[in-house]
This record gives sequence, structure tokens and C-alpha cells, in this order.
Amino acid sequence: MFSRSTIRATVDNLQAVLNAMPLPVIIKDRSHRVVVANDAACTFFGTPREALLGSLDEQLPEEQRAVFWKVDNQVFETGEPNENEEVVTDAKGDVHVIVTRKRLVELDTADGREPFILAILSDVTKIREAEARAAYLAEHDPLTGLSNRNRLTDTLAEAVAASGRSQAKVGLLLLDLDGFKQVNDRYGHVAGDELLRVVARRLSGHVRSGDTVSRIGGDEFCVVQVGVQQPAGAFALAKRLIRAFEEPVLVGQTRVSVSASIGIALFPDDASGMDELYNNADMALYAVKRSGGGSYLRFDHSPEGQVWPEWDVEKELRAAITHGDIALAYQPLCDGVDSVVVGYEALARWTHPERGEISPDVFIPVAERTGIIRRLGAWILERACRDAAMWPGHVRVSVNVSSTQLEDGHMAETVRHALAVSGLAPHRLELEIKESALIGATEMVAQTFSQLKEIGVLLALDDFGAGTSSISSIQRMPFDRIKIDRSFVSNLDSDARSVAIIRAILAIGKELDLSVTAAGVEHESQRIALRHMGCPELQGFLLGRPEPLSRVNERAEQANEGKEAT
Repeated sequence: MFSRSTIRATVDNLQAVLNAMPLPVIIKDRSHRVVVANDAACTFFGTPREALLGSLDEQLPEEQRAVFWKVDNQVFETGEPNENEEVVTDAKGDVHVIVTRKRLVELDTADGREPFILAILSDVTKIREAEARAAYLAEHDPLTGLSNRNRLTDTLAEAVAASGRSQAKVGLLLLDLDGFKQVNDRYGHVAGDELLRVVARRLSGHVRSGDTVSRIGGDEFCVVQVGVQQPAGAFALAKRLIRAFEEPVLVGQTRVSVSASIGIALFPDDASGMDELYNNADMALYAVKRSGGGSYLRFDHSPEGQVWPEWDVEKELRAAITHGDIALAYQPLCDGVDSVVVGYEALARWTHPERGEISPDVFIPVAERTGIIRRLGAWILERACRDAAMWPGHVRVSVNVSSTQLEDGHMAETVRHALAVSGLAPHRLELEIKESALIGATEMVAQTFSQLKEIGVLLALDDFGAGTSSISSIQRMPFDRIKIDRSFVSNLDSDARSVAIIRAILAIGKELDLSVTAAGVEHESQRIALRHMGCPELQGFLLGRPEPLSRVNERAEQANEGKEAT
């Protein structure tokens, strides 16, 4: 080539040509020593040419050097060119993915012609990162980081196939958020997106490592559950997930509340294939939503060609009362100064033998609409009084009362009976009435209030401040207590107006000689703020979640033992 050119075949000219190349180029001898390196190679390895020449790849970590030499030896032995993708650490300690193209060349030396390796390095790190990102996005939801529908399809197919070989059952839980649209409409899509991210973290925190959580669109999520006994495993997981939404979600500076509806289907019990499994879980979810949401339901097979019948809540609620499927849970009411328990609020709980835990938001409205609340309310009242009679004398029980009960003319008689059969002192029974129950109240309601006060029970106005007639309600009716609506407490950390409203309610309570309870205390900062404002009583998950009677009695025994010990 040089015979017809004025260019001289010199080492300097060769070096100049190599230096003009933008890619790192090195030449190595049979002992793996670098004998030629261009400027790009020196820059990449962060080593001056004088130090790089004659080196044995000391600039590379030992494990990377071993990979390089293995490929070098292969080229020397076979004479075949090699193109290999390798990981290299540069002078700054950054890891790069490079493609090395190595060829065997024979060059004249003082000792004759000898074999050398010519290596050209191409940095493909950004290309591989982009490919990895694309692959990740193909299988993951970019908003939450959860698996997406594509990944779900593969995961579910693998689980179903594995189940067919091992006879293990697969649980599929489809979850839809109740109230998400309202959050989006009120606070905007940015808040909605943050809510979805929080939901994703909560769901992921309540499943086992072998389960897969996916977001399949909008506010719909899915869990594939494997390796546990069914249906108990799916029911237990559904309960955990529903409880995960009991605590409000902090979105920006605002706490919002949502609940979850869950549809469950099992393979192979409820379906013969993946598509049928998904469709049946979706049908179960639809049935939960149609019945009011806030609960879970397993797919129920219906005759061929018939539409899955709507759940008859009224009929099954009547049966539940008859068969004793309704129970009470008790949430603590605590002193605002030292958090000592001073009472418990009785809360109805319905565990359906097939549908699991049914949210009170589902069955209480049905009970009120159909009049079942009279029978259910009487049972709750008597059961709560019997339970409270076993507690220390300073601990009261609070029972919710509906407008239907207040208007039927028999409320006072029902209370007298509950107190008589239980032996509970009247001043230890508190009846909670929501402000909404007093809207359009008749003369019968006023008469009922008068009769209840004659008996000596306490009356509390629940959700005070949430409506438009709070002040007139405490003017017209002989209440002993007001409960601050949880919406004010939830925004206590960030909303100056909520602070001002709570202070005003506390002042009203003091002036009218009414006790005040702040509901919905979920965080220590709220408890401290309310204590500093002088709120006499607190209630919320921070102080205690609803728990069965057995646990309440255990706490009472422990408290008594502690007093005896001192």
C-alpha cells in the first residue's frame, strides 16, 4: 500500500492513524501485554500511554481481566476472529458494556513475524440500557412499577401450567378501588396518580414473595397467589388487602380514604383455563361492586346459560342474624391526656361463610332501608351491654343508633330491656346518633330523646361539623357529647382551617358543658396536636383498631393485674 504513496511506513504514522480513530484500539502480544494503544484507549482506561504500554491489563479488575484473557487465548489458538460483549470498568469506576472485536494479526518484529491481537472496543452501554428499559416497560406499569397486563398474562399462564403438573391450586384476586373516581375528580390526576402509587406499595407489602401483584389498568389491580392452601389462602389475603385500606392515604397534604372490592377465582376449582379463571374472578368482582363494594367474594358457579344472580343482601342478612353470624368488635375510646381507655365503641361485623367479611357500608344501609335495623340494633344494644357489664366500672360502651330506631317509638323500651338483662348502669351506655339522622326529625324523635335522658344514658352527636345543622342539633337535642368529624382530624397537619374549626368545636363543647371526642386519629402528630388543644377524648387507629371481645377482656385483665401489682 505504501509503495505507491508518499506516506512512510513508520510507527509514528501508524500511531497517528490509530489516534484518529474515535474507538479505543489496542494491540496485545502473546503474553497479553499491550504493545500499541491509541488515544481513545488511553482516555477510556484513564491511563497514560507510557503506563498502558507493556501493561498486563492491570487497569481492569481481576475477574474482568480473566474474561479478556480467555478470549485472547481463544483467538491466538484458533486464529478465528472473535466478537464478544464484555463488562469493563473505566477509569472513573463506571461500569460499561462493550463489544470487543478481536482479530489475529502477524507483524514483523526484531525476532521475526509474531502473532498479535488487534482489539477494537465499542461502548454499547446506552444501547443496552435502552433495550433493558424497553424490555422492562413491556412488562411493567410505568406509574407504579408493578407488573402490567402483559406480564400478568405470562405469569398466570405459567402458574396454571405448573398447577396442572403439581395439583396445586392458583388463586386469582382482582381488586378495584372504591372511591378512586371521586379522588381524581376532586383533587386532580396528579393526586390520583400518587394514590395509585401508594396503593401499589400497600398491596406489595401484604403479599408473599412468591405472589405477583399487577396493575391491569386504571384503578384495577390483580394478585396471582400460588403455593398456599385454597380457598383459605385467598380469603386471608383478601382480608389483609381490605384492611390495608382502613388507614387513609396521604396525597400531597391531604388524607383521602378509599376502600377495595375484590373478586376471587381459583384454578382448577372455578375454571378449566386461564381465560375462564380471569373472567370468573371479574364476575365475582362485579358482584361485589354491585352489592356496595368494600368486601370480597369468590366466584359462584351458576347454571349454564343463566346470568349470575345478584346477591340478596336482605335475605342473607336476616339469616345471618338468625344464625348468629353477626359479631361485635370494639374500638377503644381513650383519654386525651394519657391515652388510657375510657370506653369502647361497638361495631357490627358480619363474616359470611362463603363471601367472607362484609363491609358495614354494604349491610347497614340495607338494614336501615328494609327495617331489619330494628332487630339488628336491638341485638347489638343488648350484646354490647352484656359485654360492657364485665368491664371495669369507669369504662363505658358506645352504640350507634339509626334514625329508623329513633322514630319507631320503641327505642326507650329497647334500651331499658338491654340495661335490665345486662345489669349495666345507665351512665355507662352511650348512644351515638349521626347528624344526618336528625334531618327532618319528627316529634317522635324528640320524645325518644327525652325518654332516653330520663333513663340516664348518654347521648352523643356523631360526625359533628360534617353537615349544615350541627349547631342547631345541639341546641334542639339534649346531647352529652359531640364527636368531631374525622375529616377535620385527617387534615389537622396541613390545613389551618381544620385546626381553627377543631378549636371552635372544643370551645363550644366547653361553653355548653359537652364532652368532646376527636375521631379518626391515625398519626402521632395528630394526637399531640389534639392534646395541646385540650381535646378530652380521642379515637382512631393510632390508639387502637376494632378488636373482638376476647382481646378487650384480656386488656382489662392486664390493666387490673397492673393495678394490683402497684
